[in-house]
Amino acid sequence: MTPHSLLRSRVFRLTVISTLVFAAIAAGVVALLYRSSTEAVSRQIDATIEAEIAGLAEQYAQLGTTGLVNVIKRRASLAGRTGGIYLLASADRRPIAGNLNRWPDAEPGDKGWIRFAIRDTAGSRTRIHHARGRVFRLRNGLWLLVGHDTGEQTRIAELVENRLLWAGVIAVGLAVAFGALLSWLILRRIDAITATSREIMAGDLSRRIPAARGGDEFDRLAQSLNAMLDQNEQLFRGLQEVAQNIAHDLRSPLGRLRARLERLLADSLTDEQKGALTEEAIAEADRLLRTFAAILSIAQAESGAPKRGFGPVDLTVLIADLAELYGPLAEDVGMTLSADADGAPLVVSGDRDLLFQACVNLVDNALKYARDGKRLDIRLRRDGAEAAIEIRDRGPGIPAESLGKAKDRFYRVETSRTTEGSGLGLSLADAVARLHEGALELTDNRPGLAAILRLPRSDSQGLPQSENRGLARTGTEGLDTAAGNSDKQGPERNQLGGDA
Repeated sequence: MTPHSLLRSRVFRLTVISTLVFAAIAAGVVALLYRSSTEAVSRQIDATIEAEIAGLAEQYAQLGTTGLVNVIKRRASLAGRTGGIYLLASADRRPIAGNLNRWPDAEPGDKGWIRFAIRDTAGSRTRIHHARGRVFRLRNGLWLLVGHDTGEQTRIAELVENRLLWAGVIAVGLAVAFGALLSWLILRRIDAITATSREIMAGDLSRRIPAARGGDEFDRLAQSLNAMLDQNEQLFRGLQEVAQNIAHDLRSPLGRLRARLERLLADSLTDEQKGALTEEAIAEADRLLRTFAAILSIAQAESGAPKRGFGPVDLTVLIADLAELYGPLAEDVGMTLSADADGAPLVVSGDRDLLFQACVNLVDNALKYARDGKRLDIRLRRDGAEAAIEIRDRGPGIPAESLGKAKDRFYRVETSRTTEGSGLGLSLADAVARLHEGALELTDNRPGLAAILRLPRSDSQGLPQSENRGLARTGTEGLDTAAGNSDKQGPERNQLGGDA
């Protein structure tokens, strides 16, 4: 961190500005106190002078001019301790008695008050004192000056001014130094964040912002940013993996599609052979389209856009429609499908089409990978504030080390990828669950796999059962689900390729 960056620091500038404002306010307060104190001292001096004048007036009235001269001489002899100033002068203002050797040059002001300077010569040094007094003209033409030395007051005032000035300079200097230190400490933390962000932008996604253990605002910011960076790194790694899986999974079908199209150009093929190759090419293109449609559906669900169309959905009707749709298909592959849903409405708030599609994908998975299990159970139950849709099979299941990855896009437990599918079925079901503020749990059914779709229950009463039944028949239009293709592709006919 350079001095230039320190001076440009907003913290440093705010500290300096606040210091200057505080110094101005403090200077105003000190000036007011100083003025009040000096005025109080001046009033006290004036009161002392008035008291001296009253005493001398009484002596003059009783003893006359001779007695006044004696009193002035006596008080003048004590003036070194009291600071009093006395001078009785003739009509032409020549000194008669007192502790001044000449009449002051200043002219009296209002009510005879006068400010004047006193020269005090001691050896080769001459000192000037300031004094304040009051002038009177006596009946016999004499002049009387009664005053008090204000030199001590002036000296104290100058001392206070000097100390306050230095105190202000030191305070401002310390404030600026503290502002510089504070700015340096803050900029050091900010520079660490900046340096880390540059390293991350340079490609080192593993870098994290250093955080202390003090728990201050910067530590909390660092923890939040590090959590965001962890998520971004995970998403980036997942994106890389998805890109690799897309390239791997689409290369083969695209290669087969190109090979069939090349064969169609051969002149030796009969019309029947060309028709078969055309149907195979169309089927291959349909599989590719279903894969891309699944990716788009997952992205849409994760964006939260479908929430605008949320409404009450009765899961008991949805499960009944699911069982009605897949019962015959399960029998075709040699499995028995049983559905258990409480007759009482179990309502959630959501998008019925997406929820039905998620359940379709989970059932498709079971039919595709658990055919040897001979049994598939679909159960709807209440679990506190949640509704749980359980789909349990008796097949080989998923190894424990793969359960955490089974919901990742394009992840396939079967690493050889010989079984047809895209690895997007569970990903979409998980995205739909998270869109509805729920969760998809995959556990070991011993044997087999248990897929549990948990959704928060709604307090609304839901739609009438007849209306929901109508939605069950038409809610999947446009999604290319089993309802529209059961005569073509068996258990793999939905657009999302419901497989793990």
